[in-house]
Amino acid sequence: MITRRMLGLAAAAVALGGGLASGPVAAQAAPANPQTRYVEIWHGSHGPAGYWATADFVPHGTRWLATNFGCYGHDGAKIKAEIVRTKDRHVVNDSGYYYCNNGEQRRLDATIARGTSYYMRLYLKGPKHSMYAKAYEAFR
Repeated sequence: MITRRMLGLAAAAVALGGGLASGPVAAQAAPANPQTRYVEIWHGSHGPAGYWATADFVPHGTRWLATNFGCYGHDGAKIKAEIVRTKDRHVVNDSGYYYCNNGEQRRLDATIARGTSYYMRLYLKGPKHSMYAKAYEAFR
């Protein structure tokens, strides 16, 4: 049963702006930026090894580079990735070590210069395993 007190509280809430959202207010709730789009520019894999330097790849359309990497195995081995600028071998970003968890993907991002070539270095600690890497241009 609705009482006068409940009606009064509801009317006060609407008067203070806590009521239903109108058109312009509801439009502000939508995200301002579209979703990030990824375009693969390079991918590869390597047989069992302790170190792998990938081939060069050159992002052309954006300043954001996203990479995925991983290794297969589940025996305590760890993997580390670095994004390296080819011309001076400067390490732009590195991931630190992660366990090889049967191919689980790890991610490493960097802000880069357009038209400059980069490559990845992958290191393994422990038993040698197969590794893979992918590079993407991220359009934000």
